[in-house]
Amino acid sequence: MALVTGAGSGIGRATAIALAAEGADVVLAGRRAEYLEDAAEEIRAGGPRAIPVVTDVSREDEVRALIAQTLDECGRIDILVNAASSPGDEVSLASLETAAWQETLDTTLTGTMLLTRECLTRSMLPRRAGSIVNISSSAGLRGIAGKSSLSAAKAGVLQFSGAVAREVGGQGVRVNCIVPGAVETGRVREYYERLATARGSTYERIREEVSRGTALRRHVEPGEVAQVAVFLASDQASGITGEAIRVGEA
Repeated sequence: MALVTGAGSGIGRATAIALAAEGADVVLAGRRAEYLEDAAEEIRAGGPRAIPVVTDVSREDEVRALIAQTLDECGRIDILVNAASSPGDEVSLASLETAAWQETLDTTLTGTMLLTRECLTRSMLPRRAGSIVNISSSAGLRGIAGKSSLSAAKAGVLQFSGAVAREVGGQGVRVNCIVPGAVETGRVREYYERLATARGSTYERIREEVSRGTALRRHVEPGEVAQVAVFLASDQASGITGEAIRVGEA
């Protein structure tokens, strides 16, 4: 079975649905109950089990409760996808409040650590089997002006994934990372709209500028990222660990 965080929308939702399409039962974790239930209903219509669990991944007690419920209901965790993230506001470092910085790191980086640690210790390492896929970002590769907290958090996810891959590879668990670039999500649209307002431009113009800067000259869909996650989680990728795969990136 698979556990996916950030599963109510965007890449997390698309990944949960894609894993279910391959026959996996899925636990969907996130902060918004109505979004999780909507995704779960779509999965159930295809046959697999879908269990929505409202969880703030930045809280250790809630993560432990999520893992306990998952193991009680499903018996084990074969796949973990850490897609939960907090984008933070667009603000210069000079104006960045410490609390806002911490909130982004707590959700994006510490949340990834907590889920990974608990899944490893309570299910994967004892069985010497499992696959973990973490979602980083192009922000973690080169940084984005006005997004220092997200850039730092996503860079942390990238290096964390490589470190843990080397820790647990000899114990039957693989850890890989996806580095999405320009992806067609609601969160990205909101970001472009704010940029357009700040620059006196339009959403369409900002989106086109970003598209032209990518190798594919377009935005990718969340489902395209999800298919890479499905591959990395599957036995077809049994010899792959410690990798960071770019999707929709220049």
